[in-house]
Amino acid sequence: MRVSTLVRWCTMLTAAGALAACADTATSPRPAAARPRLANSYEQWLLDNGGLSRDGRGRPNKTDSVWTKDFVVDPTVASQIRLGDHLVSFPANSICDPATSGYGETLWDAPCTPLQQPITIHATWQSKLGHAFIQFSPDIRFVPTSDPSQYVTITMKDLVPLDSTGHYPIFWLRPSDSTFVDESMADSSESSVMDLDGNKVSRRLKHFSGYLVGATEVCDASLDSSCVSVLSFSGYLVGY
Repeated sequence: MRVSTLVRWCTMLTAAGALAACADTATSPRPAAARPRLANSYEQWLLDNGGLSRDGRGRPNKTDSVWTKDFVVDPTVASQIRLGDHLVSFPANSICDPATSGYGETLWDAPCTPLQQPITIHATWQSKLGHAFIQFSPDIRFVPTSDPSQYVTITMKDLVPLDSTGHYPIFWLRPSDSTFVDESMADSSESSVMDLDGNKVSRRLKHFSGYLVGATEVCDASLDSSCVSVLSFSGYLVGY
């Protein structure tokens, strides 16, 4: 009899507990659904304007090292400046006089007076988004020309092996909104050329600013924690 009474009491207590648990579940607010982790405001903007792309994501920097160099260019003669593994080539009389030329996207192809005095330029190069990046100052532009032999060119050695089937534009970092822009989409003369043996990419420059070797490397940050968020949209790499 004692056992039966004990069993009945245990059964009643268990049922009461279950009812209480049900009551708590019904009356307590549900926990908020987990929101997706957005690396930056650019991801939210893209999410609101067509969705996130799984491609165009770069990997972490290959090195934390930063190198700098000040160099003087005599604009009246042809010259080449080596910056670590990178190279800039200036034909004679190819630099616009910054005192009169102006600077900006609407002026890249505007006529200008060639600079006649030596100019000092500062360069900083490093790894950004896992690939080669170089920044120049001051911001200057180059004499417009349709003669390829008179193009100012840059050659950049990337930090990861180039894929012969890939496309590697050298993106311009637009200062006004920190957007990486593929300028070759507007002007094919700024298209890049690969040197697979040297693991290098070259292209024409119409101006100095910041430049990043683009990559066809695919890396999904939602699956790989080593990815850094870089999102592709309408031919641009947005944010970094």
